[in-house]
Amino acid sequence: MVKKIMIVEDDKDVNDLIAYNLRKEDFYVEQAFDGLSAQERIRKESFNIVILDIMLPGIDGFDICKLIKDDPRNFHTFIIVVSAKSHEQDKLYAHLLGADCYLSKPFNLASLLSTVREISANLDKEFLVKSR
Repeated sequence: MVKKIMIVEDDKDVNDLIAYNLRKEDFYVEQAFDGLSAQERIRKESFNIVILDIMLPGIDGFDICKLIKDDPRNFHTFIIVVSAKSHEQDKLYAHLLGADCYLSKPFNLASLLSTVREISANLDKEFLVKSR
């Protein structure tokens, strides 16, 4: 199953670099460069993974994270935050809103790709919980 990934990053070079490398690994990638266009796309369709900057024009990444997690269709969407906001309170707030992973900029591209691969592999597994 092809995984759908949305990259929400206002720095075009960073966005394009991530997109290029994910496409090389056969992921379906959509790109957004501001919060408003990301919000519009996320309301229309679901993604398996969203790579999300926090400081965005229009609507910030915290609001986008909340939008994703508040929509029952996106219950299984994984959010990877990649942001220059590296204070502990920013990381904690992102996690409280539903972010699954937080990488501070400058980030290691290999680490980001490894995280995406790991999440993708877990999406292919079905988890069964049995009660006794």
